[in-house]
Amino acid sequence: MTSQKLSDLVPERKAWLRAAVTTIPLVGGALDHLLFDKADSIRLRNIEAALSAVAKQVESFGEERIDSKWFASDEALAAFRALADAASFEPDSKKVEDLGRIVAACGEKQHSADDKKLSVLEHLSRLSHTQILLLKVIGGTPAKKRTVAGGDINQTATAIWLSDIVAALKAGAKFWPGQLNVIEELEVLESLNVIRRVQLMGPAEMAYLLTGLGRRAAAFARTAGL
Repeated sequence: MTSQKLSDLVPERKAWLRAAVTTIPLVGGALDHLLFDKADSIRLRNIEAALSAVAKQVESFGEERIDSKWFASDEALAAFRALADAASFEPDSKKVEDLGRIVAACGEKQHSADDKKLSVLEHLSRLSHTQILLLKVIGGTPAKKRTVAGGDINQTATAIWLSDIVAALKAGAKFWPGQLNVIEELEVLESLNVIRRVQLMGPAEMAYLLTGLGRRAAAFARTAGL
């Protein structure tokens, strides 16, 4: 039997995968439709939305603020590839738009020479829409010097205090759905190395500092008009 005839007896890989998916109890049919019928349209829709956000943000900057040479660079290609990967199956349309606007900010003259911009984009792509805007709020909250009493020892720290973050959130427009668990969201930002908790004695109020990456990320978010 020739190799051609043997190959005719082997099911196509996609057909085999579809058959495997449909055997999943209760949800196999729905998953089959999602993975093999809708996935491409979802991907294209999201990439189109991300590119539309890039276009709108570039237009809002105006010619005087745009580094047109950057948009023809290898780094721009890497940024747009990262945008396509991050946006393709992102379920939150607001985050898709955020990422497009941030990529546009990469080509704004204030940021186009920043050699850490791809790291900033990578980290911001890991955050939710709410977390990106929370980071921007933290970046706009000034650090303050306070003395914390700890028995016979006092500790002085200059930091961004939790109470000031909460006050800034209450003073601004609501950008989160339902109730915002500030502590939980701050823990996520801390785990991704965009903020760092200041170690204080005793039951003191929590306080934070932006990391170098966090400062850059917050600046990109502001430039992108988020």
